[in-house]
Amino acid sequence: MDNLNDLKKIWLTADTNHLPDSNEMMQLIKEYRNRKILKKIALVITALLLTALMIVVVFTYHSTMLSTRIGEVCMIIAGSILIATNTNSLRRVYKLKNCTNKEFIEHLEQARRGQINYYKKTQIIGFSFVSIGLLLYLFEGVYENIVLCITSYSLLIIWLLINWFVIRPKAYKRQTKKFNDILKKTETVSKQF
Repeated sequence: MDNLNDLKKIWLTADTNHLPDSNEMMQLIKEYRNRKILKKIALVITALLLTALMIVVVFTYHSTMLSTRIGEVCMIIAGSILIATNTNSLRRVYKLKNCTNKEFIEHLEQARRGQINYYKKTQIIGFSFVSIGLLLYLFEGVYENIVLCITSYSLLIIWLLINWFVIRPKAYKRQTKKFNDILKKTETVSKQF
């Protein structure tokens, strides 16, 4: 019987001040869901508009070089990849309407796995298509003027390298930190049960 009293003392003296209450958790889940839905919808709409614009360009601009057409197709493929991945992600986030802490943790873990997969595979494929597309599409407009060609390609390559080696890794680290912070809060609350 003494063990029961010891257990009761430990239970009553546990510090729970740093743990968020259930209202905070529901608010955290709701804010996460709404923020993700808005970002994904904005990204899908933007990608749809840009891809549609590229399709309009394909039918209205009569290029003389095959490289321009190949560049247009590559950019349309990159836009399609972006639309498909974010629509799928939007569908998963939308399902978070009424979820438990455990379901939310599972969603975050699945989202983290998806983020790693996106960063290591999908983003590389999409970025490669858009880079090749831009490089090929630009050629028809600048190939006759050597100074304009060198300047344009130099600026484009510098921009692509900055995106690849600076912006992309920083965005990944920032997103990973956000995921880890939300996951820690949620796991802390779930462990108390």
